[in-house]
Amino acid sequence: MLFNSSEFIFLFLPLALAVHILAARRSADAAILVTTLSSLAFYAWWRPAFVLLPLASILGNFCIARRMGAAGPGAARALLLAGIAANLAVLGYFKYADFALSIIEGRQPRAPEVPLALSFTTFVQIAFLVEVWRRPAAVAFRSYGLFVTFFPHLIAGPIVRWPDLGPQIATLKRGVLWDNVATGLTVFLLGLGKKVLVADGLAPHVAPVFEAAAGGAPITGAAAWGASLAYTAQLYFDFSGYSDMAVGLGLLFNLRLPVNFAAPLRATSIIDFWRRWHITLSQFLRDYVYVPLGGSSCGAVRRSLNLLATMMLGGLWHGANWTFIAWGAFHGVLLTVNHAWRSLRRPRSPSRIARFCGWMATFTAFAVGMVLFRAPDIGTAFGMLAAMVGLGGAPTASNLAVPFDLWGIRTGYISEAFVREWLGSYWSVVGTLWTVGALAIALLVPDTMELVGYRVGEPAAAWRREIGGLQWKSSLAWLAVLASLFVWEFAKLGAFSEFLYYQF
Repeated sequence: MLFNSSEFIFLFLPLALAVHILAARRSADAAILVTTLSSLAFYAWWRPAFVLLPLASILGNFCIARRMGAAGPGAARALLLAGIAANLAVLGYFKYADFALSIIEGRQPRAPEVPLALSFTTFVQIAFLVEVWRRPAAVAFRSYGLFVTFFPHLIAGPIVRWPDLGPQIATLKRGVLWDNVATGLTVFLLGLGKKVLVADGLAPHVAPVFEAAAGGAPITGAAAWGASLAYTAQLYFDFSGYSDMAVGLGLLFNLRLPVNFAAPLRATSIIDFWRRWHITLSQFLRDYVYVPLGGSSCGAVRRSLNLLATMMLGGLWHGANWTFIAWGAFHGVLLTVNHAWRSLRRPRSPSRIARFCGWMATFTAFAVGMVLFRAPDIGTAFGMLAAMVGLGGAPTASNLAVPFDLWGIRTGYISEAFVREWLGSYWSVVGTLWTVGALAIALLVPDTMELVGYRVGEPAAAWRREIGGLQWKSSLAWLAVLASLFVWEFAKLGAFSEFLYYQF
């Protein structure tokens, strides 16, 4: 059940919210219990048989945490390592077993059937065990159960941590807080708009090119770049839209989830980018992988190796495929180069031209990396990348009157057929305009969290811009805007929709 489905918006959410409010009138514990049950029902909607897995995982991790609190330092550390190993073993069995076998057998890996949210809940529970090991504290089972299963962050995060969400659950506010309701609905509707009005409209302009490349068809450079840019925008609006919806839903239940995106496509360096994109994953990888490996305190060479290992593990977390490992390695190299560049430059405030060049290099590199992220296999990815540098083998022609070989037709960068199709096809023109429009929104229009002024768990808020009169507030004007937006979104709910991070 997706957040942008009719059954969620008009059936599950009203019922879950109603029973939460009614139970809260009795006690906070009752509200926690019924919302945990609602979250498990949300999980079971996808595959009822798998609901035993999160129950067993929650019980097992909670018991380990309790034992750690009562054990000595050595025993607690052993329990921690055993708990981490058990969590990773479950994740490895469901997500990576066939990938490991495919390496041994020399074949292509098959798409695994991964239980809903397993990657996210694994990281959530590993972080919980580490937090309890570092700072032992009494944790109520009812609070821990809701902490892990709370349905707004279940599908795709954000990856929550116990110090951020646990105390909120333990002291859950029981009344209906109308400020939270107003803000939560606003954030949810803006996130829903990102998903159904922008991301879903880009999907038809991405899949055909990647499918053609996977089938061995020659791809023009323009088509490869177009698909890469369209997918960059699609993934951003799809995932950040879901993260916004999660924050909005949390507020309806009086729980504040962390910000997961901070206008990342405006980043002017790859270091800056990873402080803005999927923030909670970046923070997890930094705190639980990069720093334990030695971080940046072991010299430039060791730092580079740590970055590379961390990003490759981050890539593998996204999926059991060599393309994700290559994508992680690519970003590890980019981060290494960025750190080296910073060490060579004298610290000073960059000029506008420098910031623009930094943004252009960062955005281009990310769009190139998206080919690795989207392609079904390495061969398809290399075919797309080859086309992007003019080696795609697309058919050429010299009989089209184009001054100065403007389209690169004679060199094979773009084909005559592509030019004619683009000029004469509604699909091609719309795809181009949709991509350009989506990227313009991402770069120029205030982000959801800027509009509503929501600030939880994000890094330094230097990315936020002053937006003056555009700032959201409870008013009739904003109510009219949001009502109109929902009518538009409602018209799109029945259309085909995919959630890109659902598979991770």
